[in-house]
Amino acid sequence: MNQTCQNFPQITLGQLQNVLPETPLYGQVEPEISSLVGWQLSPSPYPLTTSQVETLHEIGFALFSLFKATDSLYKASLKEEAMGWIQQLFNAGKPPELIRYAQMNRFKNQFPLVIRPDLLVTETGFSLCEVDAVPGGLGFTGALQQAYSALGFDLLAAPEGLPKAFLEMLLRNAPQEQKEPMIALVVSDEASDYRLELQWLVNHIQTFYPKITLIHPKELLLERQQLGYLDQRGQFVSIQILYRFFELFDLPNIPQIELIQYAVKKGLVYCTPPFKPHLEEKLVLALVHYPFLEDFWRSQLGEAHFSLLKTLIPESWVLDPAPLPPMSQVTPPLVFQDKMIRDFSQLSTLTQKQRELVIKPSGFSPLAWGSRGVSIGHDLSQVNWQEALDNAFSSFHHTPYLLQRFKNTKVEPYTFFNSVSGQIESAEGRTRLCPYYFVTEGTPRLSGVLATTCPKNKKIIHGMREGVMRPAMPSDLF
Repeated sequence: MNQTCQNFPQITLGQLQNVLPETPLYGQVEPEISSLVGWQLSPSPYPLTTSQVETLHEIGFALFSLFKATDSLYKASLKEEAMGWIQQLFNAGKPPELIRYAQMNRFKNQFPLVIRPDLLVTETGFSLCEVDAVPGGLGFTGALQQAYSALGFDLLAAPEGLPKAFLEMLLRNAPQEQKEPMIALVVSDEASDYRLELQWLVNHIQTFYPKITLIHPKELLLERQQLGYLDQRGQFVSIQILYRFFELFDLPNIPQIELIQYAVKKGLVYCTPPFKPHLEEKLVLALVHYPFLEDFWRSQLGEAHFSLLKTLIPESWVLDPAPLPPMSQVTPPLVFQDKMIRDFSQLSTLTQKQRELVIKPSGFSPLAWGSRGVSIGHDLSQVNWQEALDNAFSSFHHTPYLLQRFKNTKVEPYTFFNSVSGQIESAEGRTRLCPYYFVTEGTPRLSGVLATTCPKNKKIIHGMREGVMRPAMPSDLF
């Protein structure tokens, strides 16, 4: 039921801290941060209109369709010579053994079960800047949902809560040979900043489903054709479901990765997300806008999903340094103040005002997550802009880069607790929404929304000390 401004619960910082986890949820945090969570706390969730809530539900179905369509596009590119350029884009920089593994027939109907887009809140609606199939924030969102729900807020979340929805997703998708399979969340060193929040998630699930654990990949063993680990008593425990929380570019640094891939290939364990690097590339956002693939997208996605994605995704291009023939041009057209850019090399001539553009690596790279490799054109000097372009061009054959139109996020007021005095303070900020969809029996379910609001002078919105992170709720405020 939607809430109105009049019946929002009035809460204090102390009340919120009392229902939040006592231990940190992310990396090493500074002691002065309220409740040791590593960000500012808000007296209320982020409010969403009825129209925004409806759109969020639609986005989940559209993105799951996009994953399936992208898989079909990649498979078609392996067979049709005219589409070979698509295969080259998706395979750039990938080791041959991973490419062969991803193409195994046993994985043909497997797709990521957790889908999390990054949606910027703009004056005209949502802007989808990327999609993550191995997302952080599951523990943050679950813990914040639990805290605000306990204080009386009616959140936009799975009725049973995020932890139970996450568990149900895993159990419903895994093979049914065993009634109570053992689940392991495998977290690598490279992803260690997220270990604390995932440990919270596992600990919470264990209160109603004990057969789940979080382990480091070096703990894995293969005994009698079973993948497992040794528990605290030194007893071997076999695993039936493995949730992969490590990136595919990091496979050479993952201990026991050969055991994991062997067990998955032989069907000894069910693993999600699947080892399909072509489903973890941002460049597909550019291909959605590519005119010559329009008929393919319409046939695979359906008119409604295709139209929604075209509206949500900013115009995007893959930065290919190859010079174009004289009669060719960039597709879709790249125009600035009535001047058409005929070749990507001409981007270097743009003025700072014209450079409302974002450059970021597409995927298979340690720079492709956490805003690490993002360059915002109008924030850069001419020299730094040229450096960003040169880096993208030189990286094309091993890490393609994406060029996107920069979308101005909506500036709106928000409130937060002063972590020292406990008083409520106000500011103006920009917000990113991260809805979490869990695919259960082929249907993506919206199971929670994490809103991150940062001060309005921040161009890139992500979890930061000055920002507010909170769950979202349906509201008739607007």
